[in-house]
Amino acid sequence: MYITETEAWTIDDLIRHTWTEEGKNVGRGLLIKVFAVLREFEARRANPPETLPIALTEEECWVIDYHVRRSYVDPTGAPVGRQLLLKVFGTLLATRNAEALRNLQLRDAEVTQDERGLKRRLDDLREFLDRSEDEGPKQ
Repeated sequence: MYITETEAWTIDDLIRHTWTEEGKNVGRGLLIKVFAVLREFEARRANPPETLPIALTEEECWVIDYHVRRSYVDPTGAPVGRQLLLKVFGTLLATRNAEALRNLQLRDAEVTQDERGLKRRLDDLREFLDRSEDEGPKQ
């Protein structure tokens, strides 16, 4: 997922390092990733990028969804919640779709003509989704 500097600061503002999910600390790992992104924005201050990538686990996406409200406005008055949540939703949906495709099992035995067409369409869909994940969300 690609985030802006404002979105990174929003995550830092709203998620605590002590946040746990089912007894597992998720907040600390998420914030370490956010710190790295913020340091990169700071290092590029002379020529700042619009966004930078951050690799999030499904649990980290759910933490952001839980803590960030759609109406969240940062301290400067910039609306940031809705756009950040839409990115998180896209990441969650892509993760779940990829998982569902990986779980599909096709027989290795001979297939009928109709099944060949279905297998080809399924392979095309897998290839499309793989390309979509590699390209990242559109800004």
